[in-house]
Amino acid sequence: MPCLEMKVAFHRPPQPATRLRALLEKPGAAVLRRNNTAEAPGQGDAAIRGRLRVMAVLAVNLTNPPREPEPPAEAHEEADASEPGEAINEVPESQSESFAKGLEIWIADGARSVCVQADADEIAGALAMFDAYLRLARYQPAFQRLDQRVVGLSYLFREGLAVAIQGKTGEAAESADVSLGSTAAIPEIDDFRDSSFCVRFPNAAVGYFHESLRSASAWLDDNSYPNILGSK
Repeated sequence: MPCLEMKVAFHRPPQPATRLRALLEKPGAAVLRRNNTAEAPGQGDAAIRGRLRVMAVLAVNLTNPPREPEPPAEAHEEADASEPGEAINEVPESQSESFAKGLEIWIADGARSVCVQADADEIAGALAMFDAYLRLARYQPAFQRLDQRVVGLSYLFREGLAVAIQGKTGEAAESADVSLGSTAAIPEIDDFRDSSFCVRFPNAAVGYFHESLRSASAWLDDNSYPNILGSK
């Protein structure tokens, strides 16, 4: 059965490629964040859940919080007449460096772990890859080609994490000189294909990670800047 492959580059981009990482690493900023562990009911066994986790994150810079724009008086009157109590939740694009929403994807192997940030607008691309996989799975000849690694599906997040659905789990261990189980730190693993480390999860992780992304996306859609400050 095809497996879930997670590849992370040894060297992250020197400058943050996502709004979320830029905010979380902002020098001197007091960052308030609200995390939500994505749930995938019925998916993934304990071993997978202990090595792979998706967190939905709302983050705000408390030293320079975004200011919600005041609508004109006419807009106030229209809001009072049509939808009383409706709050304005949008944060101006010019203040996006003060607020960000997205994912923290944690991958663990052995005693070490790595965290990669992703912006909320990247989730749709990853979900499209899993939707393509589900369509392939319904057509047995195509699924066989995927299982035999004749074809593969992948999505690359901006911070360098490549998520793929590839051939059997054991292929990497048979071809690589270094065993994941005998290596203490993930960044020290020398992937034989390129300068990155690669971790493969069994087929059960495909559905688990897919449902985790869907859960995180739904949570982010339901939450906004006022949520993180408890004003909504």
